[in-house]
Amino acid sequence: MDGLYQINPFLIRHWIFGIPAPFWLKNLKMIEQTIRELKLEPVPTESLMTEVHHAPMGAMAREQEKAPLRIWPRPIPGGIRIPHLHFRRDIYLLNERQWKDFSVKVIKDFQAKLSRVNTVSFEQEMEISEAVDSLA
Repeated sequence: MDGLYQINPFLIRHWIFGIPAPFWLKNLKMIEQTIRELKLEPVPTESLMTEVHHAPMGAMAREQEKAPLRIWPRPIPGGIRIPHLHFRRDIYLLNERQWKDFSVKVIKDFQAKLSRVNTVSFEQEMEISEAVDSLA
């Protein structure tokens, strides 16, 4: 039992950047409204991360040097580490001010949801506490 308390909490997190988050699906109206209000344009697919196409070893090895770059499949492994929105199949980049405005909407939505809740489970309390404590 003592070993249980020695587990690094970062090894058991269930969400990592790059894994599809339900946030994008649950907030479609808010996201669409933000995109329209800010008149955002989607990032062109060809601007997203690319990788070198790897040819099989042996006879095709020389072809690898000539292989064109190709777009990584979505979701992009590791995520995009700058403020952005996902809507339908597109990605929209935001500057700091745009992200601040969007995050204010998100916080208000969280506050409204929390104000309607009478109780939370132990696990929910731990997760909420961790998230809120990281803001301080």
